[in-house]
Order: sequence, then structure tokens, then C-alpha cells
Amino acid sequence: MKNFLSQVQKKLQTLFKVKANQVSLNQCSIVLILGLVLIPAFSLAAYSANPFLKTQEMQIIKGSVDTENSKAIMIVLDSSGSMAEPAPGSNTKMLAAKQVLEQVLSKIDTSIPVGLRVYGSSKNPMSEMEACSDSVLLVPPGTGNRAQMVNKLRELKPNGATPISYAIQQAVNDLKFVNVKYKNIVLISDGMETCGRDPCALAEALKANNIDMQFNVVGFGVGNDWQAKAQLKCVAAATSGKYYDADSAGQLSNSILDGINSTANVSSSTGKIKEVEK
Repeated sequence: MKNFLSQVQKKLQTLFKVKANQVSLNQCSIVLILGLVLIPAFSLAAYSANPFLKTQEMQIIKGSVDTENSKAIMIVLDSSGSMAEPAPGSNTKMLAAKQVLEQVLSKIDTSIPVGLRVYGSSKNPMSEMEACSDSVLLVPPGTGNRAQMVNKLRELKPNGATPISYAIQQAVNDLKFVNVKYKNIVLISDGMETCGRDPCALAEALKANNIDMQFNVVGFGVGNDWQAKAQLKCVAAATSGKYYDADSAGQLSNSILDGINSTANVSSSTGKIKEVEK
């Protein structure tokens, strides 16, 4: 410590151009203590008086907390083999779904986290176990990922089975740690579960266990398959969501937008989905 004070003494002699005997070690100690106390105090006062710094801090906090109207959307898309079937006004149901989703993504406000998960996209042949766990998170929920989602959509080809239960269970996990109040899973399927599980029972179990997420389900080209419709409707109803029948690209677009809009409003001035206003 004495050596350190001696160095401070020399610095003060140089700074104030005084002789060695005019600055004692005791005086150096006092200067050092005052510096340690006063400099932080002045810095804090300057920070408190600077509105720019305070605004910056508030912006960071605001972006990190769960606000009353915040939300996230997970799109779960059917990419099973049956999506290769023709759809009115398009080559296939898969192509129609991809084109519609590209348009929908452009209308969602960039501040809202959106993710993309698919099921049934892996190539055959597969074992039954592999087919029934064939669901991939193509793009994690986020706000700067729209172009990535479009690119992933364009690469998709219809291939496998329809493991709806497994896919929605994974989608719940995808949103688990996203810090928002409203979590909306939009499921798009052209048929019912083909892996022997009951997605309706799963949705009811999730609700019973206080997994607070809403499923909005679009049956695309389901036609007269009443069994499939009943299952998909049940998934939506179990979580207080909505079910939509869509037999064309236009109906599919309107259904997806309405499903997303169940926790968001569409701005009449911009046409973009925005935060809920109360």
C-alpha cells in the first residue's frame, strides 16, 4: 500500500508541479479516498440527469418483460403424402399451402415472434416409429426470421405420415420458453392422425395441466371426411380455439389469418397483424 501511495504522490507532484516535500503520503491517502467516493457519486448523478440514458434503459427493460398484449405464433404445417393431392386452383395442396403461407407471413407484424414446424416431410421408406416422430422445427419462433421461413417453405415436399399428436406436443415445447402472454399454435392439416394416437385427448390433457396455449386448426381439403373433421375440431375446442374448413387457397388464406388474429388485430391502415389493443 505504501508503494502505491508513493506512486500517487509522484503523480500529484507531476500534475500540480510541486516539490516532493509539499505532498505528504497522508495527503495522498485523502485524495485517493475522495476520488473513490466522489467519482462514482458524480457519475450516478450525471446518469440520473441524462434522459437519453434513462430512455435507453427503459427500452431494454420493455423489450424483455411479458407485456399484457404480447404474443407468439407457431405454425404447424402438414407435409404428409396426402398433401400431394390436387387442390382447386393449384397443382397440389402442398403448393397451395406454401404459397398462402408466404403471403400470410408478409402480413404479420415483424415484432411478433413466429415459428414454423412441419410433420410428415421426411422421405419414405421409414419405420413406423420414425414416421410417427417425423416432425421438424424448421424455424424457431423469432422476429427476424421471415425470409428464412419462406426459404424453408419452398424446399418442402409432401412425403410421410400424419403424426399430429407428436407434432403439436413438440410445438408446445417450442413455445415453452418464449416470454409472451398469448401463445397461439396454428395447425394446418388435410386429414386425421395416422399414428394411432389421439390429438384431441392430448389437447385436453395439456389444457388440464394448465398449459395455456390456444390451438386454431385449419382442415385443408378434408372434404367429407367427417371423422377427420371431428378430430381436428376437438383439438381446437379443447383449447378454446377455432376450427376452419378450407377447400381452396383463398379459404385457406382467410382461415389462417383469422386463426392468427384470434390473439391479434389487423390494422386497417397497414393491413398488418399487430398487437391487441384494449
